[in-house]
Amino acid sequence: MTIGRRTFLQMGAGALALSAAPGAVDAAKPRRIIDAHMHAYPAETAFEGPIVNPITGKTSPIRNGAEHMEACIAEMKRRNVVMGVVSGGDGDRLKAAIDWHDRDPARFVAGAGVRGSDDTPPPPLDTMRKAFADGSIKVLGELTSQYAGLSLGDPQYEPYLALAETFDIPVALHTGSMPGGTTFDPCCRTARARLGNPEYVEEALNRHPKLRLNLMHGGWPYLEQTIAILMLYPNVNLDTGALAWLLPRPAFHGILRQLVEAGHGERIMFGSDQMFWPDAIGLSIDAVEAATFLTEDQKQDIFFNNAAKFYRLPVDA
Repeated sequence: MTIGRRTFLQMGAGALALSAAPGAVDAAKPRRIIDAHMHAYPAETAFEGPIVNPITGKTSPIRNGAEHMEACIAEMKRRNVVMGVVSGGDGDRLKAAIDWHDRDPARFVAGAGVRGSDDTPPPPLDTMRKAFADGSIKVLGELTSQYAGLSLGDPQYEPYLALAETFDIPVALHTGSMPGGTTFDPCCRTARARLGNPEYVEEALNRHPKLRLNLMHGGWPYLEQTIAILMLYPNVNLDTGALAWLLPRPAFHGILRQLVEAGHGERIMFGSDQMFWPDAIGLSIDAVEAATFLTEDQKQDIFFNNAAKFYRLPVDA
């Protein structure tokens, strides 16, 4: 996604900043964290400046994709985020993620950013097959079919899902809503809010019963449908991407509480969806830490255990 489509986030930053104030964290006992939802950009990508966090109003000195990667790694180290699942957001989406992995192989798992629109077609199937086979790509996603005006069940994604199932590659799907004004952007004129409803994944899941699927953004605001899918399909997880830091904290906590109380605490994965703002990683961590209704075991499941299990990550100490 381009920065232009994210400028809507700068509106109302002051009103939201108070609700997103950092929570207290016991720095003496840093927990290990896996970020299941991160974004990379090609090193040469120039960022339209200034980069301003839409919640805190903080201005970043980041000027390009290379500086963005280094800033994200620094923030991950600061908050003990030991692993991240990263997908490319612009340009060569496979290479952007692979470059992050190559920069720090023990820290990053590369995912294939896939859309499927006329201006951003999916990579050739043979390219994906080779990447899955050689292990350079270990996740199919973020798959942003909604931005292309399609559902996961659209025929064009079928061979990719079949390939992912064959190689036991998890799929990470954008669900829920989109930034304001997305459908007026030339990139995404066919995008529609309803296509973010997790109920649209059922046909694909039934055609591919062994497929592991991550509902990115937790399907919000379609929370009831998300819970229904989780109840019916044990091979589905979700991540908290963007919800933890972009929503007012009471709203995020309400979502998190409802998912946990519905019995799905072991299916929720922490994800920052940091996009252009590395400090969103810390903001997201603070929002989960501040959820007083969660036990320490539940927090550690969300921050680490659930993603390690779902993505089958090499997380031995």
